[in-house]
Amino acid sequence: MPAWVTVRRWLIGALLAINLGLAHWLGRQSSLGDDLALLALAPLAGLILLALQPRLRLYTTLLLALLLGAVMLGIADSLGAHIGLYYLCQHVGVHIALAAVFLGSLRGDRQPICTDLANQVHDHMSATLVRYTRQITWAWGIFFIANGTLSIVLMAALGAALWSTYAVYATFPLVVAMFAGEYLVRLWVLPREDWTGPISAIRAYRRHMLQLTSARK
Repeated sequence: MPAWVTVRRWLIGALLAINLGLAHWLGRQSSLGDDLALLALAPLAGLILLALQPRLRLYTTLLLALLLGAVMLGIADSLGAHIGLYYLCQHVGVHIALAAVFLGSLRGDRQPICTDLANQVHDHMSATLVRYTRQITWAWGIFFIANGTLSIVLMAALGAALWSTYAVYATFPLVVAMFAGEYLVRLWVLPREDWTGPISAIRAYRRHMLQLTSARK
């Protein structure tokens, strides 16, 4: 695995952790100043940039960074007065980053991310399984776009109070339902030799990561 890929994954994980920490801390605030608003938005901008970066040329990455910076400056004042908008940006921003990771892996001759994960579980990838994992990569990307779009619509239609109920109590169950639905579809459309259960998948992934760690030492 190239060193930059490893660094990028660690950076994404660190930014997600920082994002969650800031959300917990800022949740106690009734409003944000411009400085705090920019601090709150920075991890989201970094996540989006890192998610898109492997599929962009250098000058396009720089332009995107400038655009994200301009957007942050433009909305900082609004976020300072309405903390609910910060949580909307956080919710939608994470979904944009995840959609970019999944759908971006489908471009060109890259290996779809679900195919890459299946490779870590299966000793042999049949043509049917390769095709299925490509399709499910599409499904996950569309799911994140749809959930992010629904988040914006609910905030606009119902306001921050009711939107927060959806964001806090519905987002994770929707992801779990997506996993469960995908697993049922997998059992239906794939031959038995291509089936894997959640536990075996987790064990195989952990074994793969341990092998990568050992190889880098």
